[in-house]
Parts: sequence; C-alpha cells; structure tokens
Amino acid sequence: MPHEYWCRQCGAASPDQRERRADAEDELVEHRRSVHGGLRPEAGDGVRSVHADARGDGILPTGSLWALLFLLALLLANCWGH
Repeated sequence: MPHEYWCRQCGAASPDQRERRADAEDELVEHRRSVHGGLRPEAGDGVRSVHADARGDGILPTGSLWALLFLLALLLANCWGH
C-alpha cells in the first residue's frame, strides 16, 4: 500500500505516493527541515497509508459513482414501468 507525507500546518503533501513508508518519512524530515526549521509543525504532520483505489489510477468507478448509477437505474426502471 502506498504512503504519502502530509502537513496540516501548511497544507503540503507528497507530490507522489511512495511504495516504501521510509521514503515518505524521508520527505517528512526534509519538509520539516526546509519549511519549519527542523521542528514538528504545531498543527501536526505525518505519513499516512493511501489505499490504491484512492490514487485515481484505477478504471473502476468509486463507491459514490456506483451509488449514483444504481439510483439512476432505479429512476429509469420506475419511469419505464408506467
């Protein structure tokens, strides 16, 4: 599962997800050093796991799109029934 760095203080995030958590942690350290003077941001930061489906590179619709398609199918079935 890929990982990404995020900073709640300034809104920064990894430009790309990293396959290894250690690589995302390296970005965390570099961001703290270059932007926050080496200190942990007051609002917080960290490394989080990103689900592969959340990366946007899949071809299947997300859960909300499936729900919308299902509701549309119900609506159309109701219209054709009359």
